Amino acid sequence: MTDEVTRWHARVRLALAAQSVDSTLTDTVLDEVAQHCADSGESPQDAFGTPEAYAATVVSERFPPEERLRHQRGQTPAATVRAALAPIGVAALVAGACLWVANGFTLALTPAGSIGSAFIAIALTGGHLALTASRFRRRAAGWVLLAAATVLGATAFTALSDKPFGHLPAPVLCVLGLALLWWATRNKPTADPEGVTMQPRTDTQKTVGRERWLRQLTQLLEERHAVPRARAAELTQEAADHLAATERAPEDEFGPVELYALRLSEEESPRTRWWLRNDIQNAILAVILTGYLVSNLASGGPFWQTALAAGALAVDLALLAAHLVRKQRASSPQR
Repeated sequence: MTDEVTRWHARVRLALAAQSVDSTLTDTVLDEVAQHCADSGESPQDAFGTPEAYAATVVSERFPPEERLRHQRGQTPAATVRAALAPIGVAALVAGACLWVANGFTLALTPAGSIGSAFIAIALTGGHLALTASRFRRRAAGWVLLAAATVLGATAFTALSDKPFGHLPAPVLCVLGLALLWWATRNKPTADPEGVTMQPRTDTQKTVGRERWLRQLTQLLEERHAVPRARAAELTQEAADHLAATERAPEDEFGPVELYALRLSEEESPRTRWWLRNDIQNAILAVILTGYLVSNLASGGPFWQTALAAGALAVDLALLAAHLVRKQRASSPQR
């Protein structure tokens, strides 16, 4: 292979790996490309276009829409809010276990600890929304909420009273963390187009259903598929104009709204935000954990905090290394 062809193949591998296509199918696809180019004398770029565009074509042609929808990283607003409970659940579980080991079965409830912990939970929620929200305003609001809640939480821990006003069994905090994690990971299945039933509608019901379908289309394009707000409005208006001209129900004309939003988003080909990449998030977390570990060692902090930070750092570095190894393998030319 020439360097240009090798680079084209490597970029296709990366693009397919980013969309969860297994290596077996990737090898098959690239073998077909090589065979076509050998027969026609064309280069892969001339015959199939850019690697990213060709990878998108492979996914759209060889995977059913339900499978493509399942691999989408975006979430609906309700799922985003529910997923924001995950960091709170992790924090509650870890804090409950550590405090149980350090202070015993019963925990003293104080104004400083209770109010400060509540603000920290709000900060975790704001941080999650800032990292996952599609709209700029919501991301900005998430960062503002994170900063404000962090400052207020730190103020509460240092300024409010440490006098106990009650007690709480430590296992209750652990159970709360598990419950929040369970709720955060309860994802409703996406619509199954084969299970959609079309009921006869009156004109009024058809209008109401059309408006709701169009609202959901805009919402899915913006929140799940990261289509810019203005472009999502344009696509929704085009669908509305088409429905007004045909006087048909949207499900009859376009199918389930989730699958139609998927098809539109694939045509738009929005780029994945860099801060949502797993390697970037793992690297940021590694920096934070390293800073905390060094600070705790320098200040002579409790041993259990040092051990916990070291263990979390080791796990995070292992995940980062595994991701980089997979990326390197995907980019290595296959001969």
